[in-house]
Amino acid sequence: MSPELHINLANLRSNIKFFQTIIKKNTELSAVVKSDAYGLGIAKIVPEIERYGVRSFFTATIIEAIKIRSFSRDSEIFTLNGFDFLKSNLYREHNITPIINNILEAQKFIEIFNQTQKVAIQLNTGMNRLGLDTQSLLENIDIIKSLPLNLILTHLACADETSNKENKAQKDLFIKLCKFLPNIRQSISASHGTLLGNEFHFDMVRPGIGLYGGIRNNGLKEVIQIKVPVLQDFIIDKNMQVGYNFTYKAKHKMRVATLAMGYADGLPRTLSNIGKLFYGSTPCPIIGRISMDLVTVDISNLPKTPKYLCVFSPEYRVDDFAKDCKTISHEVLVNLGERISRVYSK
Repeated sequence: MSPELHINLANLRSNIKFFQTIIKKNTELSAVVKSDAYGLGIAKIVPEIERYGVRSFFTATIIEAIKIRSFSRDSEIFTLNGFDFLKSNLYREHNITPIINNILEAQKFIEIFNQTQKVAIQLNTGMNRLGLDTQSLLENIDIIKSLPLNLILTHLACADETSNKENKAQKDLFIKLCKFLPNIRQSISASHGTLLGNEFHFDMVRPGIGLYGGIRNNGLKEVIQIKVPVLQDFIIDKNMQVGYNFTYKAKHKMRVATLAMGYADGLPRTLSNIGKLFYGSTPCPIIGRISMDLVTVDISNLPKTPKYLCVFSPEYRVDDFAKDCKTISHEVLVNLGERISRVYSK
């Protein structure tokens, strides 16, 4: 037996509609579907998103983009990690739009495609990760202007901190730089940036984790639940120990269940002795060390041994789980292992 990742497509649709409702009238809603749609499976997720009017998708690499194309024939697909010019034939063959991140990529694009292929460009407005900074842009403005650009984008570093002044600073710099490249679509916001308000919407927004329920917001619904089967249950007495290196010693007689999920499936070892699984809204504390394939929990407070426990509850969502893991929802989703079967509900 193995865990099941239950994906609620109705709630995914609700989240799409939420973003469509809050963005400005003429702003396009696109979707980030890199890393196999954040681990949820592009074969189901991409057609579902497209069914509700989304026509532009963002991936990290050309290989990801080609996989998306197999499920979306007519959409616009961008590669965020740049123009992989050694695979330039694949962009034309599959109608993929690269996002230029530096001058070398721009020069190679012009050399290979001239004006025969669409292209986008990313500006570095302070995050200092990818994109042309102010100096690179201005020193090479003639090269950039010669590109057949159909989108200019940047990425906010602090959008999840709504009051952070850096959000406005990046936005203002982006507006300033875009004046050198007029009449081209502009995009600055992913999920959190979109929630900052209309002034951050521009011509396109690019939500990812928000679509998949990884942000706590009154308008967004939980999309996933992980059901973990119980393999065995037993009684231990006071002072008996559990798991590798006996890091847990029972303070009293208790009922313990062993479940089929471990760190190979995306249940981090850091939750050993501090995390919890759920029976409905009832927490069942993790006891002992999480191993590669198994986890042990205290089910003493349950009326009977259940067939499975859940990773999340209505009061304990993906972002809560991520905080306990000292990470973010994005990492939680993409780390869910291949052994976890995906189950989709309408």
